[in-house]
Amino acid sequence: MIPKDCKRLAEVDFPIAEVSRHAAREKSIRHGHPSTLHLWWARRPLASSRAVLLALLWPDPCDPLCPASFKEKARELLPKIAGCDPGTSDADLRRALLRFIADFSNWDQAAAPHYLEVARALVKAAYPEETPLVVDPFAGGGSIPLEALRVGCEAFASDLNPVACLILKVLLEDIPRYGPTLADDVRRVGAEIKRQAEQELADLYPRDPDGATPIAYLWARTVQCEAPNCGAEIPLMRSFWLCKKARRKRALRLHIEPSGDGPPQIGFEIFTPKNDREVAAGTVKGARATCPACGAVLPPERVRAQLAAMRGGADVLFDDQGRRTGGARLLAVVTLRPGQQGRHYRLPNETDYLAVWRAQQRLAAILDEWERGGRQGLCPVPDEPLNPIRPSPNARGLSAVTRYAVSDFGELFTFRQKVALASFVRLHISAPTDHRNRTKLTGNIGGN
Repeated sequence: MIPKDCKRLAEVDFPIAEVSRHAAREKSIRHGHPSTLHLWWARRPLASSRAVLLALLWPDPCDPLCPASFKEKARELLPKIAGCDPGTSDADLRRALLRFIADFSNWDQAAAPHYLEVARALVKAAYPEETPLVVDPFAGGGSIPLEALRVGCEAFASDLNPVACLILKVLLEDIPRYGPTLADDVRRVGAEIKRQAEQELADLYPRDPDGATPIAYLWARTVQCEAPNCGAEIPLMRSFWLCKKARRKRALRLHIEPSGDGPPQIGFEIFTPKNDREVAAGTVKGARATCPACGAVLPPERVRAQLAAMRGGADVLFDDQGRRTGGARLLAVVTLRPGQQGRHYRLPNETDYLAVWRAQQRLAAILDEWERGGRQGLCPVPDEPLNPIRPSPNARGLSAVTRYAVSDFGELFTFRQKVALASFVRLHISAPTDHRNRTKLTGNIGGN
C-alpha cells in the first residue's frame, strides 16, 4: 500500500496541454461516445477524468516513499506502450508515467487492450491489498465513476436528479453487464413500443386527407383585450415568422374580421413574404400584449392575471360539443408530404381541434379509471406540487410557471401530451423482459 505521506503524480506534474487537447476533441466525437447516451449539462470530459484519476492513484516514483514494487511493475509494463520508455532513473520513470497518462487520455486509446492492461495492472500494483474505491456523490453524467471502473477501481455514484441516476444505472451497470446486446434489445423493444403507441394515439395525431403527416403544432396562448368596445382575443406571439429559409420563407398575416355586436375576430393566412417588412411585429413584448384589432396595450400585470386564471393558458377550452371557446389557439400545422422534401405549413382545421378534444376526453377516462381503482399506485399524470420543491421565488425554470398559477408538474403539459406520455409509460412498464429474462430494459425510447 502507498504510504500516506508519499506524493502522488498529480502533486508534482501533469500533462495538462495534451490532456486538454484530447478533452476538447471529445466534443466532436459522436459515434460510440457515452455522451450520446443522453445530453447532460456540465458533463466532465472522459479524457480529463481518466487522466486525473491515474495521476491521483499512482505514486510519484521520485518520492523516497514510493513502493519499490510499484516502480518494478511500472518498468516491466511501460515498454509495452510506444514512447513510454521507463529508462534507468526515477525521473525517467516519472516521465514515462506522465507520457502514458497523456496518451491514454486520447479517446482512440480509451478501449485499447494494451493501455487498459497496463493501467489496471499499475493501479493493482499501487494498491495490492485492497481495490481503490472512487466515490462521486454528485456524478451527473457519470464521467468520473465510468473512468474509475475503466482503470480497475470500484466506484460508488449517486445524484439528486433522477434523470442522472437513470443515466448512471445504464452507463455503469446495464451496459457493462449486458454488452452490445443491450442496444439491440432496446432497439427491438423500443420499436415495438413505438408501433403500439402509434396505433393507440393515431386518432390524436391524424394524418391529412392528402397523406401529409403533421410533425408539429404551433400554438399560442391567448388573452382578451380589455379596451372598451373591443374584447378581441389576442394571440401572444413574439414573431409571425414560420420559416426564414431563403427558398422557403413562410409567415402568418393577420386580418381583422368584424363580427357584428361581438368582439372583432383575428384571423390568419399563410403567405410567402418578399422581405421582412411584410411580416408584422409580434403581439407581445416584455410581457405587454398589443391588441392587433384596436392597438390597445395590455400591461404585464393584466396579462399575468388572465393567464393565471387559466393556469398558464396552455390548454384549449371546449364546450360539450367539442367547439373551441378559448384558451390556447392553434396557429399553424407543420407537415411532411409524401415524396416531397422540406416542411410545409397549413392553417388549422376542425379536425385538429377535434383531436385535442378527444385527448381531453381520453385523459378524463384515464384519471377516472385510476380513481375507481382506489388511486392505487402513482397517478397516471404527475400530480406532485411544484411549490414545495422550489427553493426560492426566483428559482430558475420554475418561477415563470408558478407565476401563472401552475401548481403541479402535470399542468406543465397539455392534455394531448399527458395522454401520449401516459401511453408510453404504460407500454414501457408492460414491455416484455429481454430474451435472457434478466431485467426490464431501460432506455430513452421516447425519442422514437
